Amino acid sequence: MRCLHITSALALVALISACDRRVYDSLPRSVTVIPPWFSSYPSFDNSFGFKNLGTAYSPSVLYLSDNLADGGDVIAVALNGQVVLNDTRIHTPDNAPPHPLSLTLKEGPNRIDIACRLDPDGEGCTLQAEISNTTVGQGLTTINQDYIPEGQFASFVVEYKPAK
Repeated sequence: MRCLHITSALALVALISACDRRVYDSLPRSVTVIPPWFSSYPSFDNSFGFKNLGTAYSPSVLYLSDNLADGGDVIAVALNGQVVLNDTRIHTPDNAPPHPLSLTLKEGPNRIDIACRLDPDGEGCTLQAEISNTTVGQGLTTINQDYIPEGQFASFVVEYKPAK
């Protein structure tokens, strides 16, 4: 039995010493995650209080949820003029998980338009938008401070600046 342990230990030492610098250098390294930031791009006139966001990753996920009373707002979302989400009911995070929307971004500013299709409360849509590189709750959030009236849309920028 002792001979088996010694043989196993010698085999392990031989395996480790066989790994040269090239093998070691080719092993995967940990990656530094760059957190999202508030972008300095000018806000749109129809921002309704949304702040511009920035990310170093594409695709990134935009998590959308109703912000105030859970009225079940119905929204549509366009990325750079292309509809990427249409007539979707969202809820507050207390009542349902935020709606994940994967965004393939172009380098530089990307325009996000969120249309308020229906607000059952009748006051207009209030939304929370979180850009995340990892999971919900780990990103950066912006909230429209003013109601988006039914039939209108709010715009903001998600700036994509790849990590170098």
